[in-house]
Amino acid sequence: MNTKQSKPWYKKWWVWLIIVIVLIGAGGAAGNKDNTATNNGSSTNSESTKKAEEKTEFKVGETASFDNKSITVTNVQRNYDTGNQFAQPESGKEFVIVTVNIVNNSDKTLDYNTFEFKMQDSNGVQQNEAFTALAEGKLNSGSLAKGGKVTGKLAYEVPKGDAGLKLLYQNFSFFDNKVITFNLQ
Repeated sequence: MNTKQSKPWYKKWWVWLIIVIVLIGAGGAAGNKDNTATNNGSSTNSESTKKAEEKTEFKVGETASFDNKSITVTNVQRNYDTGNQFAQPESGKEFVIVTVNIVNNSDKTLDYNTFEFKMQDSNGVQQNEAFTALAEGKLNSGSLAKGGKVTGKLAYEVPKGDAGLKLLYQNFSFFDNKVITFNLQ
């Protein structure tokens, strides 16, 4: 007959191994929490930096810096006259010319495209550029080398006198659907 008695569960070696592993894991998590609390000043700085990076609305003259690029709306011209009798806005509308500056702040080539910009009126209607309105200084699509800069104009046909115009920028990326807004009033 086998008279061997089994040890109680708390006297088995593998139970104590599990307890030690759990305590080490809990101690590491508590250490990280304490470290965050003692570095409160640096985490506040990173939070304020993150908030600055998260800003998505800008005024004319303010620079939006994100994704290793900077975009600035430098000028807005209302009631633009094309000087061409065949390129006139529809009745009740006007041409608005927006001058933008794009800077590549990255270490690699940056593509830019006029289709990344849209004009939104006060009714929420978003539209692409009016190609017939502008002959000179137009922003074309292209690439910028490291540190490269380009300035160009975008033309839009909008309701005459609309005070709620916004230029919207959205990069052609499947991973980032962030929209940058420039209030043009």
